[in-house]
Amino acid sequence: MKPLRLPEVRALLAQPEFQAWWDELQKARTALTTADKAYEELLSQTTLMEFRAELTQKNAIDTLYRAGACEDSAANMVFEATELENRSFRAVSDFEEQRFKVSEIWYRLGASEKDLDEKREGHNQHKTKKSEADLQASERAHHTAAEDYERETARKNRLWEEVERIWARSAEVSLLVSEQRIRGKRIRKQAEGMFAMAEERKQRARDLRAEAEASSQARESAEARIVKLIEEARERFGCAAGEEFLYFRQTDNQKLAFCVSLVDDGETYNVEVKPLTVYSVDRQRGVSFLEPARADAPSADEGDQRMQDFMLKGRKGSAP
Repeated sequence: MKPLRLPEVRALLAQPEFQAWWDELQKARTALTTADKAYEELLSQTTLMEFRAELTQKNAIDTLYRAGACEDSAANMVFEATELENRSFRAVSDFEEQRFKVSEIWYRLGASEKDLDEKREGHNQHKTKKSEADLQASERAHHTAAEDYERETARKNRLWEEVERIWARSAEVSLLVSEQRIRGKRIRKQAEGMFAMAEERKQRARDLRAEAEASSQARESAEARIVKLIEEARERFGCAAGEEFLYFRQTDNQKLAFCVSLVDDGETYNVEVKPLTVYSVDRQRGVSFLEPARADAPSADEGDQRMQDFMLKGRKGSAP
């Protein structure tokens, strides 16, 4: 780091070589900023797309389970329909058997009724103990036949109601089987579409991650370019180079140095810093206290007093 006077520093900054270097540094920083934003955006999109792909995959699996549930329901209904059909055969058989039984009782009831009429008519014509006994026996037989007919008819009706109930349920199940099968196919198709969408989103996430990695490489390249330019500044301009300032020793005062700002910063330092502006700093305090460079350098006592004022009162224009 060679000592320079302020006019020499300003002359150096005006040289085409320095201006070309400065242009390259600005381009590298712009490239880094662009790459940073692109990387953050791509990484955000990648994370979001991966989440959406995972969520779609989960929804597809859940939908597939729903399709399976519909298909299982249809299979259970087919089994139930088979059971109902078998039950209906038995119920119809029981009904037919009961119907024949009721028909026989009905014939017997008709015969007993005819016999009762004949016995009643004979007893009315010739009232004897025998005719009276025969009439009573006929009445008992008719009453028994009537009770049997009523009881068995009621049982026959119940059997028929059971047959109709089984047929109604069988028809209902048969109709629902078709509906459940169609729903299962439709839901399975939806699941297949979701799986396809999940794969598309996974592929998109992979593409975005690849783009993010490329952007990360661009960041690294821009960072490496900035580091290289800073290192070149040390050799080409005989200065100490930091990320935000270039430093030159002052010829007239070994305790002081000139620093050239490479950034625009209105918040961090004690004064508002502008690019390529020359400032004067104490070698011990460095950029913690900046002063605009001037040809007549302040004395050590004056510099200490300004530093004390800054620490006590704060930066000009700010609250203490």
